[in-house]
Amino acid sequence: RGGVRTTLKSTLEKFERKPYGWYYAAILCTVAMLSARGKLELRSDSDILEEDPLRDALLNSREHGNVVLEPQVEFTASQVRKLREFFEDFFDAPPKSTEAKALGKETAEAFDGLVNSLERLLAQADDFTFLSVLRPELGKLKEIVGKPYTWFLTELGKQEDELLDLKEGLIGPVQKFMGGNQAQIYKDAKRYLKEQESNLIHIKGDEADQIRAVLNDPACFKGNSIQQLKTHLDTLKQKIDKEVGVVRQQAITQLDAMQTRMQSMDEYKKLPEVRAAELDLPYKALIDHINLQKLIAVINDSLRYFEEQGYQTLLANMVEMAAPKPEPVEADEEKPKSRVAEPKVEYISTRKIRVAFDKAWLADEADVDEYLQQLREALLREIKVGKRIQI
Repeated sequence: RGGVRTTLKSTLEKFERKPYGWYYAAILCTVAMLSARGKLELRSDSDILEEDPLRDALLNSREHGNVVLEPQVEFTASQVRKLREFFEDFFDAPPKSTEAKALGKETAEAFDGLVNSLERLLAQADDFTFLSVLRPELGKLKEIVGKPYTWFLTELGKQEDELLDLKEGLIGPVQKFMGGNQAQIYKDAKRYLKEQESNLIHIKGDEADQIRAVLNDPACFKGNSIQQLKTHLDTLKQKIDKEVGVVRQQAITQLDAMQTRMQSMDEYKKLPEVRAAELDLPYKALIDHINLQKLIAVINDSLRYFEEQGYQTLLANMVEMAAPKPEPVEADEEKPKSRVAEPKVEYISTRKIRVAFDKAWLADEADVDEYLQQLREALLREIKVGKRIQI
């Protein structure tokens, strides 16, 4: 009341002298008891001392001159009640504390925990784009973190409406979204679009665009956006699975046709069973590979490569296997016989044969006759130079 700066050192000196005559440990014990009961605050360099720092300050006699004692500020029942109500509304749970100081400290710790949890969410913004809306609001909450407990009892009420609106409009919905199965649906949709990107060009419909619109919506965590996304995602999956199945079956059917053509040839029929099995093995291997693929482009590329490279190699091997081996000839030591190497047959695909036709499509019977004539001439040119044409 007299405006005197009361330190722990001056308190010890006062109560150790007459008329009190208290001993040193009793004075420290009384100070500690008053602090624990919320009747007295001890500060050092304007910082409130509590728990371990308070114990250390009481036991370090050299610092007693820097420890200031101040009577605890009295808070009204109305202030305590308002803070309790705010705590329950904002953090969705009643506070454990009823005494003013403990309640203020509990509220400060709750804000600190909230900021930490929102920072962890914000770290996932690469996976969940909409979480970036937390960044500016998180800055506002960080201004509250570190405030003394007294601030929450006396000043927090000025921001109460703003904070509750923030909780209801943003923090609450985001936490609910990230804590439920909606977050997994969002993540699955984003991953699926990335995995199926090359398949999407083969699919009709706007489901992929609808999914992207939800994923890029900064407010997708509100309302029924994720339910709509889930519906579009399920539809898109069905379409892609169906299309992949169709393309896969078409590729296998084409491979079966190529294998059947090869097996119907005289050269194949001349081969022993073991050799024929060697020629059939690549078809089975490629079919097994295609059955494992989920991308249409990979299936088509695998089939195309086999048609242009693998199939030609198999046909050439088949002809070589079926060709009769020349009888061994005893060489004349004086006049060795020279052997003329047979020219190697070249196989080409019909896709590589260019037909001289100056129209982009066939429109009538005359066009068909002209195109077939040009095609016949192109095929015969290749055959006349010793090539065999793969069909």
